[in-house]
Amino acid sequence: MDYALPCGELDTLFAGPQSVTPEQRRDLVDEIVAALRRRHGERLLAVALYGSTARDGDGPYSDVELWAVLDDEAYGEDYDESLEWVHGRGKAEVNLMSRSAIEAYAREVDEAWPISHGQFVHARALWIAPDHGALVESLRSLAAHPDDAAVDRAMAELVVGELYELVGKLRNRHGRQPLALLAGRFAEHLACLVGLAERHVYVSAGSLFDEAVDLGGPDGAAELFAQVVRGDFRDEAATVAALERAWAGLERWADAIGLEPALLRRCQAGER
Repeated sequence: MDYALPCGELDTLFAGPQSVTPEQRRDLVDEIVAALRRRHGERLLAVALYGSTARDGDGPYSDVELWAVLDDEAYGEDYDESLEWVHGRGKAEVNLMSRSAIEAYAREVDEAWPISHGQFVHARALWIAPDHGALVESLRSLAAHPDDAAVDRAMAELVVGELYELVGKLRNRHGRQPLALLAGRFAEHLACLVGLAERHVYVSAGSLFDEAVDLGGPDGAAELFAQVVRGDFRDEAATVAALERAWAGLERWADAIGLEPALLRRCQAGER
């Protein structure tokens, strides 16, 4: 479907993101909301802004990110469409979902939950239809209070499906895989694991490690997060030791938070 919104050309695309003032970015947001209301009318239930612009933390080159909720009868209860385009000086994205689809997504818990669900927990409502005043807060609450069993499954998947595998790559590396890349991936998955344990949704991917440092977690986790933030991997032996320490700390930590039953199920072949 077409929307009468600002768009770019190939020359603006390959020029890369250009500086946009906060006022210009907010004017664009207003244009998008108005276009959504014109296009969908009474089928539109809510529009919210997320990301750095919603937090008034946007920089000159920040994207504009929104989600919008449509009545199930508009395009069906499974409706889920993403509009992403270069609007001339930057990029905009609007995620359009039916009410049923967005509620299901807000409830969903996977390994990336501490990052992905910030779009609900840290959202700013822009427009809400009459008689749907609680919709944005309802989605925020669904996202912020995940099912405990689903959290345990996601955490077990992170330990076995990601961290265990990365430790194998670390021990089998022989200088082939860049250690900085491996350490960054391990730290990101570990931060998501700690976020899940604490039911903490990070403010942004950019602040992930700074926030994770304050959440506790396994022995060695905070030190690894701090090292990744510094970006100092010159001492390979020290980096390997930091990764092995964080991995070794997982066993006691998993026992302390009651994760062992979920991990045991994940260690068995069969349905989980």
